[in-house]
Amino acid sequence: MLDIAVLMAAVAAAIAAVEFKKLPHAILAFAVMSILVAAAFYVAGARLLAVFQLAIYAGAVSILMLAALHAGEERGE
Repeated sequence: MLDIAVLMAAVAAAIAAVEFKKLPHAILAFAVMSILVAAAFYVAGARLLAVFQLAIYAGAVSILMLAALHAGEERGE
């Protein structure tokens, strides 16, 4: 039951990431979705995959998107 609730929350966060108009909010929703997918992997028993999901998507990709967003704002684009 917990895995279904986590996956439903991940789908809701993914829809929110697509629908948000402001990019920082969309990036935050993407990070939340990635964390929830990692939690679903952990509950399913794929512990190593959950660690990689957290490290790569929730960590590196989200930070990279935020860095690109702020670098674009500094140049006035």
